[in-house]
Amino acid sequence: MNEEIVNESKATNKITLNEKTDHFVDRDIDFFYLIGILWRYKKIIFGTTFVMGVLSIIYVLVATPYYMSAVTMYPVNKEDGSPLKQLAASLGMSNKTSGYYINDVLNSRRIASEIIYSKYKSLNFPDSVNLLQFWDIDKLDVSESRVLELAIRNLLGTVTIKEDKETSLITLSVITKDKYISKAIADKYCQATVNYLNNEEQTSIKQSIKFTENRLIAVKKELAEAEVKMVEFQEANAQVGSPQLSMNSRKLIQDIELLRSVVILLGKQLELLKIEEVKEKPIINILDKADIRDKPVKPKKREVVIMNTVLTFLACFIFAILNEKAKKYGIYKKLFKELGR
Repeated sequence: MNEEIVNESKATNKITLNEKTDHFVDRDIDFFYLIGILWRYKKIIFGTTFVMGVLSIIYVLVATPYYMSAVTMYPVNKEDGSPLKQLAASLGMSNKTSGYYINDVLNSRRIASEIIYSKYKSLNFPDSVNLLQFWDIDKLDVSESRVLELAIRNLLGTVTIKEDKETSLITLSVITKDKYISKAIADKYCQATVNYLNNEEQTSIKQSIKFTENRLIAVKKELAEAEVKMVEFQEANAQVGSPQLSMNSRKLIQDIELLRSVVILLGKQLELLKIEEVKEKPIINILDKADIRDKPVKPKKREVVIMNTVLTFLACFIFAILNEKAKKYGIYKKLFKELGR
């Protein structure tokens, strides 16, 4: 009984070993089979791959190159505790500029229109051109509003804006077929955005100055009236002494002191506002300015040639394998037979 079990175990192990050997043999056969197909179809595979490689080289040589120019910027937050912010909070007026999301300003139609209609110099054009002329959109027989819409669409496809959520760093990149235009557009974006935010800042300050001046005049008037009232009260009650009159006198004095403190506070705030009005402070810091890059970003010559060559080789090799399988299993004969019906 034990001998039968041992013999059966040996037989099982032998079968398993044979299966593994056959498996490795099959793998070797498959490998050589593929080598054989590659050798039999070498002219078609390598010939087609060579032609595609040459065509790819010709394409990257004659294709229109596109150049990128990039600029990085970030908003200034170090002024959050400035006198202007404190004044705005004390008067119930918020500083509008601090509430702007710079990414929204960059993507606004107002900035886009300014970018489109600005003039740019380039070695490829004898005169300065705007983006309508650069893209030949001005030659289209459409309405002015439609022209602007097409130009904005082109601009959005040309410009890429990315923001780092952690650092608030904004990267603006421009890609066109003219490296000088790419740099000029990136510079214009920075200039237009800074000018817009500075104008909003100045408008907010001017409104605060006007409000503070009007309020200071009104409080000074109230103070003068309170002082006159106090003098009249003291003259009328100089010979009379009573607790009620003393209390009314102290109340008038308190009102005068309160108005005087308000006048002093408003005077200080007005001076701070006037200083803020004439002080130049950046709203946006430009970290990396736009530059002219001689190396095009599109087409990527090496990547295009390698990718097209490799894909063509794989496609031809797969076609050769499928062709061999079709011949082996008589697929062509069956197909022709069905079509012959």
